[in-house]
Amino acid sequence: MHGILQPILVRSVNQGYELVSGERRLRAAGLAGIKTVPAIVISPDDSIGSLTIALVENVQRTDLNAIELARAYQQLQAESGRTQEEIAGTVGKSRSYVANTLRLLELSDSIIEALHLGKITAGHARALLMAPEENRPGLFRKIVLDGLSVRQAERCSKDALNISDAGTGTGKNQLDRETERMLNEMVKALESALGRKCRIELRKGGRGRIVLEFNDNRDLEKLVQRLV
Repeated sequence: MHGILQPILVRSVNQGYELVSGERRLRAAGLAGIKTVPAIVISPDDSIGSLTIALVENVQRTDLNAIELARAYQQLQAESGRTQEEIAGTVGKSRSYVANTLRLLELSDSIIEALHLGKITAGHARALLMAPEENRPGLFRKIVLDGLSVRQAERCSKDALNISDAGTGTGKNQLDRETERMLNEMVKALESALGRKCRIELRKGGRGRIVLEFNDNRDLEKLVQRLV
């Protein structure tokens, strides 16, 4: 028994409180013998509006999509003029949570659609936000086609960011189009010769690594024999 995980919404009236939203949760708490429940109190003259009430109700839904929630926050921000901190206080979330949710809308339409349809998770989407914008389409395809975990996606995004930082320098550190073309050709040559997926990761200072994939111990032995 964890009690009510999300607060109900009440309005201060006379000597008590009037329920604004959360009737089902309040009834369930009564049936379960719970004496006190978490609540967000709004003043009688608070022009919170039906949109905010609907949003607070939506937050309670376990099936709420991250993009749906982000759009609800965006709509609330646009129509009521509330800041992220005020929205966070209204819905019982931290300001960073609201900010990170809104950032999902900075992604491209194709990535947003994939998140909305459940093809990638919110964790994958946040990992994509870590990467430079020009690297996101390629990383997105890799997440979908290769079934990357969130942690793997985060690692790829950090690597892409390091490459981008190196590209702002001069000389050997500059990753221009010609270098990128050469790297792609090298990757294709390695994949053709070894019969498996691989990638070349560049880092600052010209350092890097080649990552080769294998499926199991036997496949690893075959790879080692081929390399030797």
